[in-house]
Amino acid sequence: MDSKRMWTFMIQLGNNMWDKKNRQTSYIKDEEESIYRDYLYLDKPLWNEITAFLPSCGFNTILIDIGEGIRLDSHPELAVEGSWTKEEMRAELTRLRSLGLEPIPKYNFSCGHSAWLQDYAYMVGTPTYDRVCKDIIEEVIELFDTPAYFHLGLEEEDYANQRSQPVAVVRSPARKIRDANYLFDICRSHGVRPWIWCNFACIEGYGGDDAFLASIPKDVLISNWYYGHFPSRPESRAAHKSISLYQKLGEWGYDQIPTSSTYGSHLSTKETMKYFKAEVNMDTTVGFMTVPWLPTMPKYKYALLNDAFVFGKAKEAIFPNEY
Repeated sequence: MDSKRMWTFMIQLGNNMWDKKNRQTSYIKDEEESIYRDYLYLDKPLWNEITAFLPSCGFNTILIDIGEGIRLDSHPELAVEGSWTKEEMRAELTRLRSLGLEPIPKYNFSCGHSAWLQDYAYMVGTPTYDRVCKDIIEEVIELFDTPAYFHLGLEEEDYANQRSQPVAVVRSPARKIRDANYLFDICRSHGVRPWIWCNFACIEGYGGDDAFLASIPKDVLISNWYYGHFPSRPESRAAHKSISLYQKLGEWGYDQIPTSSTYGSHLSTKETMKYFKAEVNMDTTVGFMTVPWLPTMPKYKYALLNDAFVFGKAKEAIFPNEY
């Protein structure tokens, strides 16, 4: 990728990120969004329609949330019925690039979003777990022709986000720091820059501000998120943890891709862009991203298209001269 800002749409290929096998109750109210499936919950014609629409909305990057979506040579046991073959993925990567979209891989290695890892999700802290993570990252880096970034997830690893699961797994701050840096090193060893989610609660999971600053290197790209309406009064805005963290991360010197979504408010993207342009160091703002948080299925077609459209209109209004 060149030095242009990344205008990014995240799309779900896999969907086994929330409810592990044999969960007791659904993770969220709409079971269709989160239930574990032993088949790929994806409509390929809609995938094609959404991705073809993205360039008209100003996107130049597509973050692919993979999960169980690809049948890997190293761990075919993680595939489900309908998982794409590597040959199918290679063809799709070629098509996406022909549209002007740079594909970036994403796997979520948070213990709170690791249903796609099946039994390995319960092996955190073991050599087996480390080996599986390394195998997956290295195979996907090769498959994606050494992408500029690899998104590793790592958010929402707490009991609250696993309370409906049969087993909750939460690492201590020291262990999470160790494991995160292990994943970062795998990416770096192949010339790929690590990228993670990180909101204020995630920072507590690393042990707080000081531990985060001491342990998470500045080459790690950070995506904090806020999906609501931005308060108009500066004092209220600064008091909001999610919004104020954007400022803090900029002051700390981390590169950022802030994340918005119509999932919470149709104003989220435009107000995020306005806030950054006015109040955050744009030199460390690598780009902007929107995440619909919906499966790529026909029942969500217009919500997915609308999320992309809203992002495009916001970009046109706030950054009219950036491409």
